[in-house]
Amino acid sequence: MTAAAPSGAPRVAVVAGTPALVRAARDLGVRTALVHDAAAPVPECAKEADETIPVDLADPEDLHRRLAAAHAEDPFDRVLSLTEPGLVPAAEAAEQLALRGNPLATVVLLKDKRRMRELLNGAGLSPTAVSAPGDAAALAAFCRTIGGPAVLKPANGSASRAVVRVDGADDAERAWNRFVRLGGADPLAEQYLDGPEVSVETFTHAGRHLVVAVTGKAVWPSFVEAGHTMPAALEPAERERAETLVRDFLDLVGLREGPAHTELRLTADGPRIIESHNRIGGDKIRELVRRCYGLDLPALTVACALGLAEPPAEVPPPAAGAAIRFLAPEPGTVRRIEVPEPAHPDDVVRLNVEVGETVRPVRQSEDRAGYVLVTGEDASDAAARADALAARVVIETGR
Repeated sequence: MTAAAPSGAPRVAVVAGTPALVRAARDLGVRTALVHDAAAPVPECAKEADETIPVDLADPEDLHRRLAAAHAEDPFDRVLSLTEPGLVPAAEAAEQLALRGNPLATVVLLKDKRRMRELLNGAGLSPTAVSAPGDAAALAAFCRTIGGPAVLKPANGSASRAVVRVDGADDAERAWNRFVRLGGADPLAEQYLDGPEVSVETFTHAGRHLVVAVTGKAVWPSFVEAGHTMPAALEPAERERAETLVRDFLDLVGLREGPAHTELRLTADGPRIIESHNRIGGDKIRELVRRCYGLDLPALTVACALGLAEPPAEVPPPAAGAAIRFLAPEPGTVRRIEVPEPAHPDDVVRLNVEVGETVRPVRQSEDRAGYVLVTGEDASDAAARADALAARVVIETGR
């Protein structure tokens, strides 16, 4: 455990992790209270926090009661979160305690893909046909209306869970049944957007949106990410259109501070927003940013929120390229694993499975068997090295 922060230091409540946020606060000399789900095991990062506050994260009243009591005894300066389960509770708590932060309405909107799409369409920004089908027949009717494929997904989903492509009206019943089997709820159907997928990583301070990076993405047919490469290989004009769209979008939703991760498809009609989150992108994107641009997004999140630092006026040119590739061996029981020795000291190979465990088909992010992460001279070099290293990892499975 690191040394405790001094008693007069700023104090933040960190709701539902993450370790990187707790660690960044501690490194800045900020006192941390880790607010975690009382029904789950105490997170490992609790060892790095000054204190822990167990709450029922599904019960806003319990969260507010516990934080209000802690705030009355020793005031918090901020309530922060960088995790999907913690974003709305943190914004609710900040509003209850009259602390600065993003408007609760903004955070709730970004969690609700239906309302976000309605707002975008109403503003004529990144317009995309959308529907809320109640059954397979309504989904088929939507496909006939748009005259092509669609994507069916939960309006408040994450990690690519229960996201299903619908090839057309004749495919609607199969897609609907699959959506239900995967645990999908609150269905949202959108016109399928064809084209390369990228994500735009931003950092906002006092309403000014700094584009930190544009990340190239590869996805499997299940829509789960197969890998990321930074920076994305885009023509300058294409990158400018994507960046402009994201800045306009963040203005529209009213984001005031902190990181955001916005996913886009680059269609023949221009960039179109898929979804956005007021947090750092998952899949080690913060590490790709650090390797390429030397920026520590969790540290910026804490420091800028507390007035300890200002974000850079502009992002420097990338000093390197970085890439991550996820591993998806054949489904079955793991019989043999061979992990190659990385060619470079900062190459990373991480596995989520062991011999004897079961590999499932990749239907959501948690189904991936591990990843490799590398740095290259540029994005192209990083991509080639990541692909080569991933190909050398052996995860042999059998039925």
